[in-house]
Amino acid sequence: MSEQHTSNNPLINAFLPEERKVVGELKELLPEIIKESGVSENYVLWGVTLNKESIDERLDIILVKFLRARNLDVNKAKEMLTKSLEWRIKFQADSLLTETFPESIFKKVGFIHKTDKQNRPVTYNLYGGIDNQEVFGNLDRFLRWRIQLMEKGIQLMDFVNVDQIIQVHDYNTVSMTSYDATAKAASKSITQILQDNYPEFLAVKLFINIPWWGDYVFKFISIFLSEQTKKKFIVTSSSGVKDQLTNFIDENNLPNFYGGYSKVPEIED
Repeated sequence: MSEQHTSNNPLINAFLPEERKVVGELKELLPEIIKESGVSENYVLWGVTLNKESIDERLDIILVKFLRARNLDVNKAKEMLTKSLEWRIKFQADSLLTETFPESIFKKVGFIHKTDKQNRPVTYNLYGGIDNQEVFGNLDRFLRWRIQLMEKGIQLMDFVNVDQIIQVHDYNTVSMTSYDATAKAASKSITQILQDNYPEFLAVKLFINIPWWGDYVFKFISIFLSEQTKKKFIVTSSSGVKDQLTNFIDENNLPNFYGGYSKVPEIED
């Protein structure tokens, strides 16, 4: 029996034996993936070069995400990664971080603020009091803004100690009538993009201030989600918001409007 590999990367050390095996197999397929997807040789994905000869262990962390999303099936993970790289070319995902979007529209819709108790970035999405046509009406602009937010979160991960994010979705003051066709189209599109191209980046998704009609939304969204993703959902009504959030986020990092001690410049007038 071979000795257990010990790494300076804690995320690598958490790999199961089968995961180590299939990561090596998927890495050997990287030249094919690069060729089939059409990206440049030695393409850099989230700061890590996709090169089968690489000794950068962060590459293993990225590859295992695609494998876990496909139940460690190497061929299916290869297909997923190939299609994801094709999407990045078509969507021009690599230029997103330099793009700007109207702060007057988006600054109160979503932002990243500090970290949870495991140093994972926390993304907040606020749906109350927004103009659906203004935010979602230009669907391409909304999608690019929302994927930029995801890419910004990934920039805060080192793929050594942290490789996931926490998402908070706040439905405070959202009415049933506000979940109209425009909002549904945006929800469907962004859910599909994140599921197809950002595997295993979500640690927990906290739905807070959920109104009585919230089940309707979840039934709609769930159509497009894998079982693995749905298991990461935690739903909380308005009465339990702070208690639920502080299970994951220290009060010093929790926004003051949720009972924490941290100010959030993004939504201050």
